Amino acid sequence: MLGAALLSALLMLAGIGSLGGRELPASGNMLPVLMGFGLSGRINVSATSMLGVSADGAFTLLPLGTIVAVAVGVFVLARRRATSDFSQGPLGVVALRAVVEATAVAIVSCLFCGLPTYNPGGRGEMTVTASAGWIAMTVWVIVFGALFMARAGLLLMVRVPVGARQVLREFGALTLVSGIVLGTVGVVGAAFAALANDVSGVIPLIPVLAGNLLLYALTLGTFGAIAGDAGRGIGLGAQDIPLRETFFAWDLLGFWSVLLFAAVALLAIVAAARIGVRRPRLAAANMGRAWPLPSMAFVIGLIVLHVLAPARASVDFLGPQTSGHVSPAWWSSLTLTVFVLAVSVLAEVVPTWLYANANSFLRLCAGSRAVDEWITGLPHYDATAAQMPAPAAPTPASSSAPVGYDGAPDAAAPTSVISQDPVAAPAPTAAPTQAGPAPAPTSNFAPSAPTVPAPPVTVPTSAASAGAAAPPLPEPKPMSQASRRRVKLVVGVLLACLVVVGIGAVAVHVLNSRRGPEQVVESYLSLIADGRASEANAMVDPGVPNAQRLLLTDEVLGAATSRIEVVEVTQDAQNTSPNGADIVSGREGMDGGERLTVTATLSLDGQRFPISVPVKAGGKEFGLLNTWELDVPLVREVTLRSDSLDAITVGGTEVPLEDSEYGGASTTQYVYFGIYELGVGAGVSDYLEPDQNSLTVDASFTGGVEVNGEPTQTLEDLVLEAVNAQATQCVTPPGNMDDVCPYPLRSTKLDSLKVTAPATEVRVRGDSFESGAITFTFRENPSNWNKNPEDRTNDYAFSGKIEWPEGGGEPTITV
Repeated sequence: MLGAALLSALLMLAGIGSLGGRELPASGNMLPVLMGFGLSGRINVSATSMLGVSADGAFTLLPLGTIVAVAVGVFVLARRRATSDFSQGPLGVVALRAVVEATAVAIVSCLFCGLPTYNPGGRGEMTVTASAGWIAMTVWVIVFGALFMARAGLLLMVRVPVGARQVLREFGALTLVSGIVLGTVGVVGAAFAALANDVSGVIPLIPVLAGNLLLYALTLGTFGAIAGDAGRGIGLGAQDIPLRETFFAWDLLGFWSVLLFAAVALLAIVAAARIGVRRPRLAAANMGRAWPLPSMAFVIGLIVLHVLAPARASVDFLGPQTSGHVSPAWWSSLTLTVFVLAVSVLAEVVPTWLYANANSFLRLCAGSRAVDEWITGLPHYDATAAQMPAPAAPTPASSSAPVGYDGAPDAAAPTSVISQDPVAAPAPTAAPTQAGPAPAPTSNFAPSAPTVPAPPVTVPTSAASAGAAAPPLPEPKPMSQASRRRVKLVVGVLLACLVVVGIGAVAVHVLNSRRGPEQVVESYLSLIADGRASEANAMVDPGVPNAQRLLLTDEVLGAATSRIEVVEVTQDAQNTSPNGADIVSGREGMDGGERLTVTATLSLDGQRFPISVPVKAGGKEFGLLNTWELDVPLVREVTLRSDSLDAITVGGTEVPLEDSEYGGASTTQYVYFGIYELGVGAGVSDYLEPDQNSLTVDASFTGGVEVNGEPTQTLEDLVLEAVNAQATQCVTPPGNMDDVCPYPLRSTKLDSLKVTAPATEVRVRGDSFESGAITFTFRENPSNWNKNPEDRTNDYAFSGKIEWPEGGGEPTITV
């Protein structure tokens, strides 16, 4: 057992080394821990950060390839050693010895594989260990079961009712065929996927997980599904809404799922042939024998699919626990049971049809010896039970009754196992055929006891009704021409259906490859790049009020001085499974749809930048073609503000502003990526121009833009004209008495007034202005104390406000 665990650990070490993970680098010190994982299926990880924060994690995945190899190895070894180690005997003694040996091996395994730890960094910041408890439990169960069945399996079979033995025989045949067919498909498919996706280093892990691959292939091939979920606790016993996703075969394998379904169909035929040959051959099919096998398969399927197959992981960090698991979906055991029921029903008719039409194929599926016994029409009995020797008959010299296999005295002579078979034929209506006595093989159970040959078997040569044992079958004859034509027609139809299905699968795969999330994102971005905003709105609704869609039009986007260019669109690597199928990658929406992220590289005015575009899977068109939906539009919110304008134009479209309680005016709009020309309202465009000429909206854009009007030469000339006109008015009596005129000019005792130097410039700021210097010259009237007054010169400046009429037009200038 330790040897198998060591081989498994070496394979896992090779696989981990090929991955080159920095968090868990491959090292020889990992061998004992990986051996423990191979025997228990559980790894515990403890980590402590530099700040002293600790986190504990656990990963559970039972490596069924290793477990099965260990169980088979122990079973074979114990059975081969049974003749020399005196391990056979009464059931109680065999069970006690198996308990002692299993306990001893479990303790040694815990000491050897459960106690060692592995520190990836060598400083104890992270510790990786196997679970000693899981090792003890798993090893004990494997060793006890293998030893007990190897040494006492024949005794147990003798005690099992004939009907139960028959079901066990059929289930064993089904398990063997499933392992050969789907085990090969799973291993070869996994190796091919690893090579095709350039991760061939994980191939050494395939033998370790061969059993898991078989179970998942059987789940997907019988129309079950693989379910995964993850959830994070938020403390106080509450849980966040978990993320769940379900994948069918066509989701994970694409068109390759056709090959899996073909393999399952082949498995059904081969299993039906092998199981049917191991049932007593009757004159007619008896569907009453079809239900025990699926009933047993349902019970075992519940245990294997939902207990042994799942993979679980959990992380406990600062209280809340994040956990998740991947396992067959809850209904997978039901679909598997339906599949086994179909196989069990086919087992009633397939062997007879194959015997008449494909005898060689029947022998290949079921084995020549089993087919020969089935052809003779003999009632079937357990071959292992037939090999059991009869207990020694009582002798007069004995002081006590002879002891049977279970330690109880035998009171009667042995009875042939054949007589216990419920399908034994009724009283024959024709002369019976006498079969010779069966030889008594040697046995290791009671070497000193004499063996008693089995009594003769009476085989009827005819049956009165369906359900009775059938007579021997004649040698198969060559098929007639009509039968050959029918077979060729059926085979041709089946092959044609396979070809049509294959071509359809390839066509669907090709179409879906052109309908992936990258293509949808690229189509959406191309609409924006081409200026087709209305089509982009229809493809992805911006989800904003109509009042805020003024810039989401073809006119605005088409008038952009620069639009985006799509450089590259790729799907994130973590969203892709090894076979190229899209997976959820731990993200799922509230509606349960698959979500992933596509990265697009865009160029705007020569500057490249990446953006992440989330997409989700939509409903299947015609039930086959993938659809993807974008629910996050590629728009940005922009707030337009101004202290002097009541409207701003973006891309030639005027956007009115609303007065703000904090002063000025503003509005909020949404706009696609691009560079847009800014302007003022059309009504004031002759007199004002924006202080910012463009708006650049890209991935880094946030917030808004403030645009104020700067006066044009026309407005300055208009204001300057109003200023100088007012200056002229101030030197023209009685206009000089106006309050707007300089105080020295407001007098009635002036001899002269004139403007010596009018204003030559004005400074306009928003809705106000201030003029340059105006030189006024005035002289007072002569008086008694000033007979000859001189001219006085003063420089003054006018200021005022500019009022814009509603709807635009020439402003009113108040000096």
